[in-house]
Amino acid sequence: MNWFKKSHPIRIADNAMNAHLAGTYMNYLVFEGEEEGSMKSPELLNYMYAVQQELSKNETVGSTTGVTDIIKKIRYELYTADSSKMVIPDNQLEVAQLLFVFEMSGGDPDDLFEFVTPEYDKANLWVQLKNGDNLAVSAVVDRGNKFLSENPPPEGITVKWAGLPYINIEWQNQMVSGMQKSLASSFVVVFLMMVFLFRSFKWGFFSMLPLTITVMAIYAFIGYIGKPYDMPVAVLSSLTLGLSIDFAIHFIQRLRVIHKRTQNFDESFNEIFEGTGRAISRNVMVIAIGFLPMLFSTLVPYITVGAFFFAIMIVSGLVTMLLLPSITQMFKKSLFK
Repeated sequence: MNWFKKSHPIRIADNAMNAHLAGTYMNYLVFEGEEEGSMKSPELLNYMYAVQQELSKNETVGSTTGVTDIIKKIRYELYTADSSKMVIPDNQLEVAQLLFVFEMSGGDPDDLFEFVTPEYDKANLWVQLKNGDNLAVSAVVDRGNKFLSENPPPEGITVKWAGLPYINIEWQNQMVSGMQKSLASSFVVVFLMMVFLFRSFKWGFFSMLPLTITVMAIYAFIGYIGKPYDMPVAVLSSLTLGLSIDFAIHFIQRLRVIHKRTQNFDESFNEIFEGTGRAISRNVMVIAIGFLPMLFSTLVPYITVGAFFFAIMIVSGLVTMLLLPSITQMFKKSLFK
């Protein structure tokens, strides 16, 4: 939902529904027993209700609904709306009778099986969330997991999370953490490639500086403005490596070729700006401007891509054309023996 602009009708509708309803993002907590009928146990039902109460303390949770609520509601009605009777019975036989009454009440019998299997060996607790953001969902899941670890379920019962919001945070964790590891390992591989191709540790190190500064500057800015490190940013981060190192390779290799011919650093230094410098500058401008139309997109990820590529090109181009010439000037004696 956050991929739409705040002014988009879909996002406005989502905000309105979550302000007036219990929540449009459905997470589930699944209780699994080893035997049939295990979900009729008063001990387990009271435990499930305790989990509901704990989850409801999180402001993202609008409502929790389970077979516990059906049992309490039927008991409440049978006792002529006596609120003191709206509790889980203390014996399994009464639980079974209340569930039988619900099945025979004339409604859709599948309503009950939204919350429990016909064999009563599994129960599904609905956790309605008002916010589907991964950080908000993670806070709910973490709260539930903490309660489950501190208060283990009855013997023979396992509890697992399910639902699209939960799948999203698991997928995001795998995707983002995987891309972070990929970025770090690719950085090392690129450095080794530069050392090997230039046959020089110094040239390899200097060629990595534009890339390193570009990555640091862009991610520092993303953190400063509070932009989440989400999937689009994670994917784009890998492209930063290729784009930023590209300019450095062109500059360094061309300068080495020119100097091999002229054997004069000052002459080589002037010539590199006449040809390669102009080519790099125009390349930066063409690609940077080419991505600007994406800033006018409706979807935020497209805006992110446009802004990200524009920033990558400008920063890496400037750093390459300002830093590398300065470094080669400072270390010309050791670099061009």
